[in-house]
Amino acid sequence: MVHGIELFPDKNEAILSINPKVFPLEVVYAACYVLLDRAYFILDGDPQKEIKILIKPKEEALSRKKLESLALKLHDELINYAAYAIQAARNQPIREAIIKRALATNLTENYCPQCAEEENIKEKAADIKMPTDDLFIDDPEGIAKPWTPEKAKGLKKPKG
Repeated sequence: MVHGIELFPDKNEAILSINPKVFPLEVVYAACYVLLDRAYFILDGDPQKEIKILIKPKEEALSRKKLESLALKLHDELINYAAYAIQAARNQPIREAIIKRALATNLTENYCPQCAEEENIKEKAADIKMPTDDLFIDDPEGIAKPWTPEKAKGLKKPKG
């Protein structure tokens, strides 16, 4: 028996025990979803203490080795989606800052003169500071530097 996996080849099923402090329920759902074409998944247990997943392959009578392989594949998917969830949480402030900056830079002075919200958005955009300590872009030709109209020599500003 692999740690956390119980195999029952005579019943053509396996039970995977999950610690919800390691893999939250949302991650368990996502991992099971990916393998729905290969097996049925029945979730049970206390989502605060232990989640039990009954894995019932859709194929008839898998060998012990294939049954174990399916349970290990589910465990791989748990790790995959847990890593994805962590990265998404880490990147959320950066994504929000990029969207705010993009929306704020698309505003023009004549866009909505009676709208006080425009100034508020511009002020908030000016306060956004992008983290630079973990950026690892090698840009020897300066291509990734932001473009501004002041740097465009010989170009006329569009009339708006």
